[in-house]
Amino acid sequence: MNSLPSYSKHAAHWMLDRNTVFLNHGSFGGCPIPVLNKQTEYRNRMEQEPVRFMITELEDLLWKNKEQLAAFIRAKAKDLVFVPNATYGVNTVMNNLELKEGEEILTHNQAYGACWNAVQYYAEKSKAKLVIAEIPFPIKSEDDLVEAFMKGVTPKTKFAMIDHVTSATGIIFPVKKLTDALHEKGIEVLIDGAHAPGMLNLNIDEIGAEYYTGNCHKWICSPKGSALLHVREDKQKNFRSLIVSHTYDKKVGDKLWSSHFFWPGTADYTAYACIGDSIDFMGSVMGDWKTLRNHNHDLIVEGRKLLLNALEAEAPCPENMLGSLATVPLPIPFKAPESNFNYIHPFWQKLMNEYHIQTPVFGWSRTNPCWWLRIAGQAYNSIEQIQYLAEVLKKEFPQ
Repeated sequence: MNSLPSYSKHAAHWMLDRNTVFLNHGSFGGCPIPVLNKQTEYRNRMEQEPVRFMITELEDLLWKNKEQLAAFIRAKAKDLVFVPNATYGVNTVMNNLELKEGEEILTHNQAYGACWNAVQYYAEKSKAKLVIAEIPFPIKSEDDLVEAFMKGVTPKTKFAMIDHVTSATGIIFPVKKLTDALHEKGIEVLIDGAHAPGMLNLNIDEIGAEYYTGNCHKWICSPKGSALLHVREDKQKNFRSLIVSHTYDKKVGDKLWSSHFFWPGTADYTAYACIGDSIDFMGSVMGDWKTLRNHNHDLIVEGRKLLLNALEAEAPCPENMLGSLATVPLPIPFKAPESNFNYIHPFWQKLMNEYHIQTPVFGWSRTNPCWWLRIAGQAYNSIEQIQYLAEVLKKEFPQ
């Protein structure tokens, strides 16, 4: 373990620290150098003539990117708006709901902490009841997941928030099955798809949820602070931006509804302007998006096997529930952390400081309390990097 394993040849497109084995693309993504260069071009245009850029160029530039994103995720551009991140998207949806006292909101025990907090806040504000479905982990099948979630439904359930890909456990929810099952009960659905755009081959219109939000800066690899919110056409009439600004009453044809979201105030919107560039570039890294997705999935499947073998542990979910993330259990006594936002477990620190590995260690206490280690696979990673992590785990946790 004297020298660090190399990244793949594709790492030349990223600014990654070569003195770190970076296996944590899932947390904040990673923007390739050519896309960052394009963002610099947009920023230069903005600063050379801010008024012209903001007033006369920006809206058309963002609409062009929205059309390209819509084609990529198979949705209509007029049903999409840009938001800074998926958490912002969840808050926007919750702020538009008309919940009544005694009604129930359903989510699950593996929901992302920030979005869980948002749902809880709006439930408390409206005096609605937040119900938590217990999704088992380890889990054996998609059907087990659907069954566990639907157990939380009651006649009072009005709204449900489900994940597309969970953050801490890295499992793919069967969102079409869940959405259809919830719609049969008359329940509106919000999908937190923070990790899905780019990781999965999306078809938003086919899924059919009332609301869908997802990050572009994770697996599409656009600059940080770029995400989408999709609102089904029949839910748009009274749906408004979290920020009320100049475009509150704007009318511009097909852009009518989405224009309410265009101008929340002066900011740097160049991350949105690079989404199309990111889609194009990432699709070229391995020839096309299908090849890239398959590579990332296969890397994670093989990498998880190495880690499980090192730990002599069982797989916590089947391979068909994995995308580009995978989680394995660590044999560390569990103690709930005081903070779930910026807490770094001592073993996470040890991985960084002694072995120069960046990969998160999560404490998950809601069901089956345990410490979990999560790996992410992107084009720049190599199987040798995960093999190195496996050797570290074998050394630290001898069986």
